[in-house]
Amino acid sequence: MNNKLSFSTLFLSISVISLLAVIVYLNVSTIELNETIGSGLFYSKGYYEEGNMIVMEQGIGVITLPLAIGLVASTLIKLVQHYKVTSFTK
Repeated sequence: MNNKLSFSTLFLSISVISLLAVIVYLNVSTIELNETIGSGLFYSKGYYEEGNMIVMEQGIGVITLPLAIGLVASTLIKLVQHYKVTSFTK
């Protein structure tokens, strides 16, 4: 019985699970003023002072990090599945 998931289903499943993990992590993490979580494309969260207000900023890393995790993990899983099938058919 062949019950393999397609690449897109695997990618979306892993991305959604990692997105939930990132959101939970960001909600429970406490960071100081002028401190950030992540950098560059994977910047997720930061607090800074603007005038007399403290502003919370959410970066693009909230989306890019789960997508990167999903892409890498699903590619690795599919490669392992492919090499298992080809090694058993020889």
